[in-house]
Amino acid sequence: MRSRLSSAGALRRYALPLIAVTALTAALIPAQAAAGTTGAPPPRTTAEDPEYPAPPTPGDLRSDPEIASIIQDADYALKYSMAVVAADPAKQYPAGSIEEDLRTGILSMPVDRQKTAAEAARAMIADPAVRKREFGRHGAHEPGKYAGLGFSGVFTPDSVPFDRAGLKRRLTDRAARIEATHKLEEADAKEMAVKYQVPLQLQIPTLTSLDYRIERVKCADETNPEWPGDDEIAMGGVAVGHNGATTKVNQFTVADDFDDNEVKVYADPGKLFHRFDLTGAGAWPRTYSTVVMLAEKDGSGFADAINTVWGKVKDDVLKVIEKAVAGVLTGYLGAALAEAIGKAVAWLVGTFFDWLFELFQDDMFHPGTHYVYMPNRYEWMYKNASNYGWTNFRLPTGTFTFNGHGGSYKVNVHWQVNP
Repeated sequence: MRSRLSSAGALRRYALPLIAVTALTAALIPAQAAAGTTGAPPPRTTAEDPEYPAPPTPGDLRSDPEIASIIQDADYALKYSMAVVAADPAKQYPAGSIEEDLRTGILSMPVDRQKTAAEAARAMIADPAVRKREFGRHGAHEPGKYAGLGFSGVFTPDSVPFDRAGLKRRLTDRAARIEATHKLEEADAKEMAVKYQVPLQLQIPTLTSLDYRIERVKCADETNPEWPGDDEIAMGGVAVGHNGATTKVNQFTVADDFDDNEVKVYADPGKLFHRFDLTGAGAWPRTYSTVVMLAEKDGSGFADAINTVWGKVKDDVLKVIEKAVAGVLTGYLGAALAEAIGKAVAWLVGTFFDWLFELFQDDMFHPGTHYVYMPNRYEWMYKNASNYGWTNFRLPTGTFTFNGHGGSYKVNVHWQVNP
């Protein structure tokens, strides 16, 4: 959106100076065109667009309390790392560390934004009560000590508090259920092949990819002040694969002159936000997620830095879990681990961005997260809604509502698979 928005009067719950949106969060997705743009620019109208239920999210992980404990601890540590780095971006950290990755991203921002970010972060980490609330057990460390320890020094397999025996039981049970489901799906596939007269010697058709698509974007209410000028809206985000691997979704411009009730429509099947490859090896079921953000375009390198960080955090979380389940002998433990990590990282990505936006917001909307569960790889199960809710390889449309700064935007989205 346009830079005319003001942060005056937007008091944070920390009673701290604000970090302008472009200082920390708008830079999460650099100014590059997203893959999947097709043809001429989509038309914009003032027609009313349909509204659908809000997209499902990964949830709050309460069904997996041990995983929730681990990922919450990682979230606290990552937030503290972000705060100490932002407070003094001139301080160097070991090469390859999460802190040095964050510092590299921050240093790519304009100097005035770095200064604003540093002032807010210093105020936060100076208050022991705020540190405890925002960083959990890690907040007991003084900022200087935490900076010396870093994420890798406080988040280790032996230090993270959670029920290790409970995690082993839960993942073992989940692996057994995945194995039973996998065998049942294989049997069903063979039965369907006979029913539809598919020669058994031929490969049963399977899916090749999963698309996440943007159908339309509506300016329900232009941000304040509505005069002079129009809203400049860009979109981007993060995609989370079934094993927790994250991919940056490059920012693209939706429109630079939105007015009240204007709608930008992308021709069916919609603009490709991200495509997941489904042909790789690995057991099913699988889960996938996207984090969708509306932001002002920014060309800094913070997006690249934060995406590198996600990979390292995911690896550290996996090390904690793997040590806890060491010795478990089941062929489907890897599938259970992948499912748990994918869901947990999706939750962490959404929660961490939400924290950044709440703390540093100025010209930003909170992100929207969309989660999908895919039971099997066989394409015929995604043709009929009576199976898993898919109709002709497509799930029903969902609507994100982005509210903020006196304005509101509606974004219609959907998942679809490709045979």
